[in-house]
Amino acid sequence: MMNTLLVALNAKYIHSNIAVRYLQKYAAPSLSRPPKILELTINNRLDFILDEIFRRSPDILLFSAYIWNVDMVRHLAAEYRKLRPDALIGAGGPEVSYESEAFLRQNPAFDLIVRGEGEETVRCLLTAIESGESWRDIPGLSVREKAGIQTNSPRPALDLAALPFPYAPDLSDAPEQIKYYESSRGCPFQCQYCLSSIEKGVRAAPLDKVFSDLTVFLQAKVRQVKFVDRTFNYDTHRALAIWRFLRDHDNGITNFHFEITAELLNRETLDFLRTVRPEQFQFEIGVQSTNPQTLKAIRRQNNWTALCAIVREIKSFRNIHQHLDLIAGLPYENYESFHRSFNDVYALEPEQFQLGFLKILKGAGLFHDQKKYGLVSRDYPPFEVLYTPELPYEDTLRLKAVEEMVEQYYNSGRFVHTLRWLFSRLEDPFLFYQSLGDRFVSEGQQYESQSLEQRYDFFYRFCEQLPGINAADLAQYLKLDYCLHQRPKRHPDWFPGPDAAALRQRALLFLGREEDRTRYLPDYPQTDPKLLYKLVHLEPFSFDVLNQTEKPVVLLFDYRRRDLLGNARVQPVTLPASE
Repeated sequence: MMNTLLVALNAKYIHSNIAVRYLQKYAAPSLSRPPKILELTINNRLDFILDEIFRRSPDILLFSAYIWNVDMVRHLAAEYRKLRPDALIGAGGPEVSYESEAFLRQNPAFDLIVRGEGEETVRCLLTAIESGESWRDIPGLSVREKAGIQTNSPRPALDLAALPFPYAPDLSDAPEQIKYYESSRGCPFQCQYCLSSIEKGVRAAPLDKVFSDLTVFLQAKVRQVKFVDRTFNYDTHRALAIWRFLRDHDNGITNFHFEITAELLNRETLDFLRTVRPEQFQFEIGVQSTNPQTLKAIRRQNNWTALCAIVREIKSFRNIHQHLDLIAGLPYENYESFHRSFNDVYALEPEQFQLGFLKILKGAGLFHDQKKYGLVSRDYPPFEVLYTPELPYEDTLRLKAVEEMVEQYYNSGRFVHTLRWLFSRLEDPFLFYQSLGDRFVSEGQQYESQSLEQRYDFFYRFCEQLPGINAADLAQYLKLDYCLHQRPKRHPDWFPGPDAAALRQRALLFLGREEDRTRYLPDYPQTDPKLLYKLVHLEPFSFDVLNQTEKPVVLLFDYRRRDLLGNARVQPVTLPASE
């Protein structure tokens, strides 16, 4: 019996690989010895991964290849070929499917490539090998032959009703990992930077199957399920049916992430979304650009006016996190045009603002039109654009610093109140992050790994010098944002600290009162005030930073109750006077 190993190298430990799980579950009923899975990350040492592969001694070794791991996959295949010259080695996935012949020519360690959807192709491959039949003409494969590379006919699209549930029934393995799920394949749109534009039309799994699968996630109370459907709400009625099911069977814990097109949300759907539990859903909305010429070139159909209205309405519900995306380096988008796109999206105040750089993906429309638009990209993964006729590399480099600042200070969720206060006084968000990035680079901060305290210190030093910014007020808002995520370990110069002994005495009196514990800390069964004092935090502020009033306030931070961005529950309290 052949020993088959499916290898997934994820970008982070918190991610999971749905592809190898589909391959395993789909092929298992047809085989006397189902494939095994090895799931690690690109942060593991190459030697460690090779050792783990060798310990399992596969006769058939298949890699799941993506833009973030393909270089490691190449190296691992070459090294395993030295250890097991007789092994059959292959790969599948988006990074090898569309240029399979070139990949095989450049990487002699590989025997085959699985093109496109792999479930039926891999099942046929493994059953043929197990039964001793020929497998080299199986549709969906590109195969190395002595005479050259043989590319077989494409594999017909799979009926998604036949897909098994990809995860173990009990979901007990790695409960902290994000669980990926798909209820449809394909996309109705033709965005030229995206591989989904290659497949025509959309295929959907039957709703009864989707509901059954989702029930497993809900019963297991996994933390997050991320739908990988390219446009989840392409069918308004179907999307609403799934959302209704999730709301009606909510377990109070699981968060569901969807990529949507905001303009497709109709009035019935918006009225429904108002009713879901806070943090049950989060939406990712690809804006990419607000430049009409750019959108036309990439065949992106945005109705900006409708998108803005819908994003703002959803934000008013205060129950759904929205992630909005921009891509730098697209055709016809210069630095000033991107500046406008940035401010357009920033004004919508999404919970996450993803600033990415165009990647020239093999098979996508822009891969074939690079010369047409003058796109010059790196020759190695992730194949990001270096420059375009409209965006010289100097501008790309400056935007990289802007991206880093947005990640550290906006998307971290650690500076929400400070940024909101700042931009009630500053007019141009892009120029703020540009200047912050320029300072970051001029001080050489990009060469160092900053501690959390250093990030706050750097941010304060920069912001206190901005025109019209009161340093004392800035410090109060920064203190709020800091305390929302962790108990302060020290009070830096900009962090106004109270009389620690006097505050501790008043806090212990407060925590010792049963009525206050019951009212403010119902999740804590402990009654010992000294123990509670170590688990929560009480911090005085010179004015009410939550409600923007002048009255001083003491805030109680409850770290056991956090939102999806990690913010502690915070509420004002009245401390008793010292004895």
